[in-house]
Amino acid sequence: MSSEPGIDTGRFGRILALVGFVTTVFLFLTAQRLSGDAFQVGAVAIGMVGLVTAIIGFLVAAGSAVDAS
Repeated sequence: MSSEPGIDTGRFGRILALVGFVTTVFLFLTAQRLSGDAFQVGAVAIGMVGLVTAIIGFLVAAGSAVDAS
């Protein structure tokens, strides 16, 4: 945790990098396994999970700012 007030940007950045990496890997794997409409559905589903995970990461970083104050 950072000693500065506000959102812990280090924690938030690490979470975003991890979410981005995992989402990219899953999209590559989905592209190899599926084609056509199945790939589109899979890509949207994976993207939505990545987006929700990023939102949760932001809430965790914001929560640590509230706990620090």
